[in-house]
Amino acid sequence: MSVKHEDSIQRSPSPFLYGILTFLCKTVSRIFCRIKVKGELPEGPAIIVSNHTSNVDFILLIAAYSGRRINFLCTYHFFTFKLLNFFFKRLGVIPKFQFATDLEAFRKMKYVLSNNRGMVYIAPEGTIFANGKLGFISPSIAKMIRMFRVPVYAAKIEGAGLGMSKWAEKLCRTRVTVTTRKIVREEEAGKLSVDQIMDRIVENISYNDFTYQRKNSITSRSRNLAEGFETMYYKCPCCKSEFTLKTEGNVIECTNCGTKAVIGEDFRFKWNSGKKYFDNYIQWYDWQKKELENEMRKSNFKLEDEVDYGIDKPGVNNYVKVGRGVMTLTHEGWDYRGTYNGEEIHEHDDPGQVFLATLKVGKHFELPYRFGHCRVFYPDNGLKSMKWHLASRVMSELLAEKN
Repeated sequence: MSVKHEDSIQRSPSPFLYGILTFLCKTVSRIFCRIKVKGELPEGPAIIVSNHTSNVDFILLIAAYSGRRINFLCTYHFFTFKLLNFFFKRLGVIPKFQFATDLEAFRKMKYVLSNNRGMVYIAPEGTIFANGKLGFISPSIAKMIRMFRVPVYAAKIEGAGLGMSKWAEKLCRTRVTVTTRKIVREEEAGKLSVDQIMDRIVENISYNDFTYQRKNSITSRSRNLAEGFETMYYKCPCCKSEFTLKTEGNVIECTNCGTKAVIGEDFRFKWNSGKKYFDNYIQWYDWQKKELENEMRKSNFKLEDEVDYGIDKPGVNNYVKVGRGVMTLTHEGWDYRGTYNGEEIHEHDDPGQVFLATLKVGKHFELPYRFGHCRVFYPDNGLKSMKWHLASRVMSELLAEKN
């Protein structure tokens, strides 16, 4: 049996372990994030939603809500790690298949809210976009929240993405503010429409790293702000070549045309040419996404790569490669043709079924859980994972635009 699907009963976080974790999170948050907490503290039963800015968001929220035990929703993949599975279960973490219908996770959340009178945390974006502002949110989140009929709190995290971004190889000190507000009151729970809930979520967790940076005069003397940047930002704004960026220290350089950008103490770019392409990485991300959208609006759009096929196995501390083939994305959908455990297969996903392909930067991208396992694909050039991820987002937006 899967480590995930055992039953619908969900334990509350262990007071002892959660207490230790809270102490550690508060210590880290004070030292590295100089955390500031504003607004009202949540009370259960309730749903807590927040923007997802970095890999340390859970640390920030545990520190911000000291004394309150929360059941966090987390991607199922981490439960396949033996040690994490042991602690996660005792900390009341709820496993969830990303961007896929998961009735078991829904029942566990319902149990926490109804039986335990507890609090459940959900990141509506479903992944870390690391683009300095709020990412794409599926309306299904608001539909699910409406069904629980409990109050909802929105926590806006600001500043974490500056020094602790998804692509950063080393973390640097920053200044973080967590602002919490109740956006659905008791008497409104179950009565508001999906659109009303969605509007309130977006309004209260929207953020901009560089507006926050300027307002709070946040700077960094780190000498490795650029390292890892090329795993998410793959296109040169000067010559428009792809996967030709390299980084060292605070410098980003295109190996094709020689254009360089230095990330300054204020996290903004300083260019070596007479032209200033972008002020910050939000603008670079938006430009890169627009360039890809222009490609994808063509009827003959096709993205294709040779990939290794990986799946999850309980008790194995990573994905296991079980096949190799070719992955193709067109307007007709996603198609993998190749081997799986020694057999030739063809897996097709309708484009409307893949809301977002998540990724591990510079390594792989992941399609929604299907066929009884997670599905992870490793391009020969790991840097291409970001383009696959971004293409899934653009495809979802184009479909929404059409409908």
